[in-house]
Amino acid sequence: MRGVRVVRPGFFTTVQDAGRRGASRWGVPASGFADPFSAAAANALAGNAADSALLEAALGSVELESVGTVAIGVAGAAAVVAVNGAVADRDRTLVLRSGDRLSIGPATAGLRVYVAVGGGIAVPPVLGSRSALAPSALGGFAGRKLAAGDELPAGDAPAAEVRSVASGALPFDTGVVRALAGPQWDSFPEDARRRFFGAPFRVSPRSDRRGVRLEGDGVAPATGEIDPEGVVVGAVQVPAGGGPIVLMPDGPVTGGYPKIAVAVRADLRVLGQLRPGDMVRFREVSRTEALSADPGGRPREERA
Repeated sequence: MRGVRVVRPGFFTTVQDAGRRGASRWGVPASGFADPFSAAAANALAGNAADSALLEAALGSVELESVGTVAIGVAGAAAVVAVNGAVADRDRTLVLRSGDRLSIGPATAGLRVYVAVGGGIAVPPVLGSRSALAPSALGGFAGRKLAAGDELPAGDAPAAEVRSVASGALPFDTGVVRALAGPQWDSFPEDARRRFFGAPFRVSPRSDRRGVRLEGDGVAPATGEIDPEGVVVGAVQVPAGGGPIVLMPDGPVTGGYPKIAVAVRADLRVLGQLRPGDMVRFREVSRTEALSADPGGRPREERA
């Protein structure tokens, strides 16, 4: 086997890729990268396609051992990266020989660190994706977060090539999320709409890959629940208590709470890097601005 062995798994590390499309018909969330931009940067460093399966480590603190020679790309939350104890340049491809140790320290800004292996993590796909949906024990590595001793195979890859990528690494501004008015915008009183696009919210420690829960001035809808309808990642639904919940990749595929807004796709990377206690505001944008804000999801490679 060529790949990596888990020495220290960190708080919550899973295998993720671009997610499973079309599975919502069976009630299965797409899952996939919480921060697609950083995942694409890590994959670019490892010489992979942007949608290749990699490791997503919440809060960092991961140690891996190379099995065979592998190219490694690291992106996302700020954290010290070291190879065999020596601090490494995470803006360049890291080439590990068999037995080398890759250590990633605790995340000091942002939440999720992405670690890509040349050839991609080659666990078996389930419903068209290698992403783990841990609450349902589906996909990923044995349907769960990683544990010490797990061995993750890599797919076929050409000889490792050192690359450098402009990944927009953290710390970037995670204080503002651009959003469009949601499909039930008119269900919210005027003062609630004004507070939503004006007041700051604090990220709740109850947040996870299903949703970013926000605390602050309530923005409760004037009406109660609605008939369940399809929802998308980035939709901001508001229960009767008034606390917004931004849906994330492992969130439900339908929802019965009114949606006051929908975050633009380009800012999913901001949502994916929010950590408990962070403050965030929403800024209303037009449909035209929302579409032009999407960078296409792949960072720019600077040089070979």
